[in-house]
Amino acid sequence: MSRQMTTSAFHKSKTLDNKYMLGDEIGKGAYGRVYKGLDLENGDFVAIKQVSLENIAQEDLNIIMV
Repeated sequence: MSRQMTTSAFHKSKTLDNKYMLGDEIGKGAYGRVYKGLDLENGDFVAIKQVSLENIAQEDLNIIMV
């Protein structure tokens, strides 16, 4: 599969710190959502987890971060 075909699912306007391009949502759970990402430096695919900090106790946040 060519790089051009694989990057078409990504939102070119949605980049994180000019390092990752954000793609489609691939999952969700109790604490947040997971998106497909593309590392703009080396072209590797990554998973990007967006965690909602709303109503999360500090102890739980520490566990999630690990």
